[in-house]
Amino acid sequence: MKFSDEQINEMRSWMPEMHSISEFQTKLNATFATHLTFLETRFLMDDLNLQLAQPVSTIKKQDVPVTSIPETPLEPSQVSNSVTISVDPVTRPGMVVNGSVTFSDGQKATWHLDQLGRLGLKPEQPGYHPSQEDVAEFQVVLQEKLSEISNRNAFGL
Repeated sequence: MKFSDEQINEMRSWMPEMHSISEFQTKLNATFATHLTFLETRFLMDDLNLQLAQPVSTIKKQDVPVTSIPETPLEPSQVSNSVTISVDPVTRPGMVVNGSVTFSDGQKATWHLDQLGRLGLKPEQPGYHPSQEDVAEFQVVLQEKLSEISNRNAFGL
């Protein structure tokens, strides 16, 4: 769809108020009686070099639990093996790999790595948070376990 210079200038004037492509699409379709899809709207924004305003965050800082991770990661030689990990033989839908973990204090949790590379951890006991040392050790042990699995699969073992 072709837009006139005046229409393009009007679109540019909206950008400080626009926080999402959907918001821009709605205003565009209503103002110019167009019926652009989300993807067409995104391409239009790219073609005209239109930038959205900073997104509005609905999460307040105090709502997000903060878990600090040690600044210097543990090396495999520093791991005390007090955290044990198992990999489930059947992968849950939407996951790359998943399994369970037992932390040094005996608490258990399930873990997963999704298709976007995000690591999730769900403790059996609601509200449980492993210690920083256990989190660091979990990451190292998980990396070793996944590397071992990857090597086995690569060599057909």
